[in-house]
Amino acid sequence: MIDMKRQRKTNILFLFPSMTGVLCFFVFPLCYCLLFSFSRTFGRFQFAWFDNYISLFRSETFRLALWNTCLLLIIYLAALYLLAIGTVYLLNRSNRTIAFLCVISISMFLPPALITNCVQELPILQNIAPPVMFGLIYLWKHIGINALILKSAQNMMPKEWSEAAVIDGANKWRAFLAMDMPYLMPHLKFLYIFNIICFFRMFRESYLLYGLYPPDSVYLIQNFFFNNFQNLNYQRLSIGAVLVIVMLLVLHGIVFRKGTKHEMV
Repeated sequence: MIDMKRQRKTNILFLFPSMTGVLCFFVFPLCYCLLFSFSRTFGRFQFAWFDNYISLFRSETFRLALWNTCLLLIIYLAALYLLAIGTVYLLNRSNRTIAFLCVISISMFLPPALITNCVQELPILQNIAPPVMFGLIYLWKHIGINALILKSAQNMMPKEWSEAAVIDGANKWRAFLAMDMPYLMPHLKFLYIFNIICFFRMFRESYLLYGLYPPDSVYLIQNFFFNNFQNLNYQRLSIGAVLVIVMLLVLHGIVFRKGTKHEMV
């Protein structure tokens, strides 16, 4: 019992720096933003109920950025999942496949400036619509790492399961849906978080391609935040951040709750 108490104190001691960092650089700023999202002025609190939120939703710029972000995020994530799962289904289980996917994954680590310069220099890409261009860059950068993670997880699945399914008369597609997909579900949930983070990081490519004010079809919430930050409109920035965090928390809850039901126990 004494050893367990000492171990617990030691664990708390090692966790203390991380907990302090999270409290100082995440929890406190978030609470500060939430507090002043209900204030009439920034820096001196004057309670304003929901007037700030109503004013923000009346802004056409914010509605456009929020709509584009939700729409493009759903489309890009769906396309990325379909391509990654299709790649896993088509490729065989072998070390050569893993090596091939590792090579493809290098595109994720290329500098954004190099990618945008290549896109601007290719004549075939000059007349493509901005949402399509943005989507092609996003898929090209992240299809490799998604397929690599899923394929590595599939290789860890016992081969006897697939062999038993074949003996029972199931074809490759039915065996993949009934056995591989439930096994891959926890990894799909991890990739969901990872891909959302990567989507919001695509602001760098958007800025290099289109500047501060991109076309309306690719004006995202990142552009809205950046422009309000430059204009020192911190109150709108705080309100927008709170709304986006709430929406992401609701979306995360739905995805994780639905995904858990389909996992292989």
